[in-house]
Amino acid sequence: MTKTIIDSTSSENLAEVRDTPDKPITEPRLYQSRPIAPVATPPPMVSSLHAQLRTDLWQEYPSGVGYFQHRAKGNPNNIIEHYIASPGDITLLPLDEAMQIIDRFGLTAAKLHLIFAAHIMRQEDPWKSLFTLEGSDLIKEMGWDKRTDLPVSQKLNEIAKTAYALGCLAIKATWVEGKHKKGGIRASVDTSRMWNVQIQLTGQQNLEGKIEHPDEIYITVQPGLWTHAFLNKAGYFAQEALYQFGYLAQDILKIDAYHDEMALRLALHLTMESRFHTSGIYKVETLLKALLPQAVIDLARSDRKQTYKVTKNWNRTLEVLLKLKRGFQIEFDEETYPEWLRPGSKSRKKPGYFDTLLAAKITIHPPAPIPELLATKAELKQIQPRLKEAPKPKLTSNEIKEARVAKGWSQAQLAGWLGMSQRYVSMLERGERIPAPELESQIWHLLSISD
Repeated sequence: MTKTIIDSTSSENLAEVRDTPDKPITEPRLYQSRPIAPVATPPPMVSSLHAQLRTDLWQEYPSGVGYFQHRAKGNPNNIIEHYIASPGDITLLPLDEAMQIIDRFGLTAAKLHLIFAAHIMRQEDPWKSLFTLEGSDLIKEMGWDKRTDLPVSQKLNEIAKTAYALGCLAIKATWVEGKHKKGGIRASVDTSRMWNVQIQLTGQQNLEGKIEHPDEIYITVQPGLWTHAFLNKAGYFAQEALYQFGYLAQDILKIDAYHDEMALRLALHLTMESRFHTSGIYKVETLLKALLPQAVIDLARSDRKQTYKVTKNWNRTLEVLLKLKRGFQIEFDEETYPEWLRPGSKSRKKPGYFDTLLAAKITIHPPAPIPELLATKAELKQIQPRLKEAPKPKLTSNEIKEARVAKGWSQAQLAGWLGMSQRYVSMLERGERIPAPELESQIWHLLSISD
């Protein structure tokens, strides 16, 4: 048995794991006890996902460097740019080379990107922690364990190559959050990698010393330096850094990217949207613009074949989401979304139906129990001022544990509600960590601890 180490970055921290044993310590799978997992969704994570889903929106600087730019709707001065960097250094690639990498890995990279973001939530220090994932676990998390068209070694190779590509994704951000400059949270970062990635393959080497058919891979991941500004948990509670999270449903990752590409694109988009769009109400045109190039939508307005194709794909997308084991909740607006236009209808479509579809309104909630979790997050924000005015006595570690057990929750469930790792909850209950005031208020409310 031999092993090969492939490092897509120049990170000194990651270089330290070169002497790891054949089977390093790895993270447990995300979905062992619950169908959902908290996922980090700060602005760079969201814009990075969009950069991978919408290759048509990439641009080119006069120097030739390719870039994807995101501007905040509420503040156009808040800008995040994504690039593709060459392996081993931070040289930014020209647009055509960047597109080759993004197009090659597409939705597979988007899935793995979110899996990395979910594993961040399990770390005590998400802005600097290293964690290692096992390829066999990733095959299951991505829904590839049911695929019979590829041998396991080829699946592992594909995941390794995708992880390597994510290690080439770079970011630069200028971001201030808050109404007043003095009281706002500044989270500007110079160009850095989104992820520092190192890959270890185990298996038999060929005559050239390469492992062509690995029997296992281990991917060690460290978030880039941008997380010091956007994912500092301790800083968040002290209001010194940005930090947001949503929830990622296991069934979303199992959507077939080849047969149901638009459905997967929409599911990934809604995962990011749900962080701040809790109502779930959308115009169909708004969602299509998030999924398709504007030119495709414009052509569908005038070309009957394209109209039929886009409408058919949209209806298929909704059907796929509805049929998930833990499906999306989809409601059609009675006034704007007529029965004859909905998926499964056999009625003849009326002239100009595509314009009717674009104007139609639809409510889409992510799979349970995500809507309930998001509602609790919103409620917590509303009660924070009141909780601050009437401070509770300091919580003891035993009180947290006893209240959690009385409620019938596991540590992982409480961690999911609070948006932190199970390990951190365990440390709170052992008295190894003292909750910050805002976190303590959330625990008081969630566990309904009485005086």
